[in-house]
Amino acid sequence: MSKTTITNFETYIVANPWKPWVFVEVITDSGVRGLAEATTHDKPRTVVAAIEEMSKYFIGSDPFETEQMWLEMYRDEWFSKNIINTTVISAIDMACYDIKGKLLNEPVHNLLGGKVHGDELRAYANGWYTDTNGDPEKFAEAAQAVVDDGYDAMKFDPFGVAWERMSRKELNHAINIVRAVREAVGPNVDLLIEGHGRFSAGHAVDVAHKLAEFDPTWFEEPCPPDSINTLAEVSRKSPIPIATGERHMTKHEFFELVTQTEVDVIQPDLMNTGGITEGKKIAAIAEADHVGYAPHNPQGPVAGAIYAHVCATVPNFMIQEMFQTYDVEWVDELLVEPLEVKDGYVTIPDGPGFGIELDHDVVAEHAYTEEKVHTINLFEKGWEKREVDRR
Repeated sequence: MSKTTITNFETYIVANPWKPWVFVEVITDSGVRGLAEATTHDKPRTVVAAIEEMSKYFIGSDPFETEQMWLEMYRDEWFSKNIINTTVISAIDMACYDIKGKLLNEPVHNLLGGKVHGDELRAYANGWYTDTNGDPEKFAEAAQAVVDDGYDAMKFDPFGVAWERMSRKELNHAINIVRAVREAVGPNVDLLIEGHGRFSAGHAVDVAHKLAEFDPTWFEEPCPPDSINTLAEVSRKSPIPIATGERHMTKHEFFELVTQTEVDVIQPDLMNTGGITEGKKIAAIAEADHVGYAPHNPQGPVAGAIYAHVCATVPNFMIQEMFQTYDVEWVDELLVEPLEVKDGYVTIPDGPGFGIELDHDVVAEHAYTEEKVHTINLFEKGWEKREVDRR
């Protein structure tokens, strides 16, 4: 047991045009603060309230005892397997790792076994097609701009607002979008096709066969995450690799994914599935079956830095998702020293802990308020523009 004790915490909700970011600082009696992110697809104030409600599990605890805290927060919350609880667990777990690194004057990746992929990680671009309006030509132009920005991998959802099935006309249009992007960027760029859980098993397989012509690297979340049987069927029949997992919580669900399906890549979101403690266990489950590890990361810059530390230490890491290049103009200002993303690679921070700190002035300037409620509905027309205002 160390001589450090968690005494308090502070939370901050930052508004952006599509998903409010939730940042957490865990405070210790040594004066060291641990930074983390607790962003979900929605309900930022619910997450903040849950952190307060679950604070009995970590206030007064030793930040080095992450396994014990994780166990108690998960086990003792009777209905623990829901995204709000696991997001709270994730945030506290990650903040404790930041505290450990700062107290030991070591970057978190050293605490996790050290880098196995060098000083930078290959990343793929997301969030780049907000001005395409479903037009194949505009998708092609935007994709070329992504390549010009230095990326050789990009993800996009060409399926509009589809649910379970698409008409023949709608599906042909989606395929034309993929065709236009492939023709624009050439054969050496990884295309990651996002499904957002839109399709039934049979239709997903049909879509996968039509996508195969364009040699995509994966077809992501082709069907809803609530049926292992459906995922198993699609992964067995698809001619292209299947990636999924962003809406699966903890090692228990990922064990089922790896052992009961033929998915090729798992995508846990460390902000939601249990943090670093759980994320490393999930990676090991996948590694044992030679399944790739490419965590879901549509979150803020704090999450981006945390992912870099974790992914750097995972042998079966594949590629890191990044929105940062195509996010709000002030995204880099949120950190005192921004996470470096250049030519499609993320530089792994080497400072103590995660090597990042919030700029509290910028956080306050963009504070989430009742008048700034923004989120997106992936089944509502125009969702990709990230401009839906639900005031």
